[in-house]
Amino acid sequence: MATIQIQHSYIEKNPAVYEGKAVIKGTRVPVASIVNHYRSGMSIEELLEGYPSITPAQLFDALSYYFDNKEEIDKELA
Repeated sequence: MATIQIQHSYIEKNPAVYEGKAVIKGTRVPVASIVNHYRSGMSIEELLEGYPSITPAQLFDALSYYFDNKEEIDKELA
């Protein structure tokens, strides 16, 4: 059975940005911050208002990245 590699077009991990943790590409917005706000009850609309520099596609990719890499992000949030 072939393994499917999931690509997250809007997420990057660069050692020079936020200690190499996952951020929205071209920003300093950490995926963990998005997830933390989302889990605390913020709606998608509230997140987009709070982060006006990111697009809906970037926001949804950050959440998708979280669900594909839950252990990694949960460690950041612990």
